[in-house]
Amino acid sequence: MARKNLWVPEVVMFLLLFGCGRHLALADVAVTIRGTIIEPTCSVTGADGNSRTEVNFGNVPLNAVGTAQARQPLRMKVACDSVAPSGKTLKMYVKPVSNGTMAYSGRTVLGTSMTGLGIDLADSDNQVVPPQTWVGISGVDTSTDMPSGDVTLQATLVSANVAALTADSFTASASVVVTYQ
Repeated sequence: MARKNLWVPEVVMFLLLFGCGRHLALADVAVTIRGTIIEPTCSVTGADGNSRTEVNFGNVPLNAVGTAQARQPLRMKVACDSVAPSGKTLKMYVKPVSNGTMAYSGRTVLGTSMTGLGIDLADSDNQVVPPQTWVGISGVDTSTDMPSGDVTLQATLVSANVAALTADSFTASASVVVTYQ
């Protein structure tokens, strides 16, 4: 049976603390620890990968406003740098850049440069995507390490009073923000 030297740790500790007869000076130093906790980031681009996407309605007859003939897809790509944080989902926010918003059928739609003409947005499940409101996104698998996917909104020209519209060109612009919430 091997005999254990139980006194060795005590001798080593004694020598370290008292330096074989010399007293060690103890000192302290302030330690600062810094960092930043960040949320995963997501980018939104046009379907072609460009930072800008355009929807061209072309020529739309006045009597077609509010119908499928006045509807165009708004295709975007979303790419995130990390899996969704626990308890959060991917959401988007459509922020008008020009022309603000307008009321249409009891809800808010994007305004255009033409008075009385708006753009109603809906997702691929035909759910309304009101501007200035966070809404869930479909089309992106957030369970993967690097979530990405295609998001398509349907943009439809609408007006509460089509008879008051005049034939003319129009513009509208908005930015789309995507984040986990």
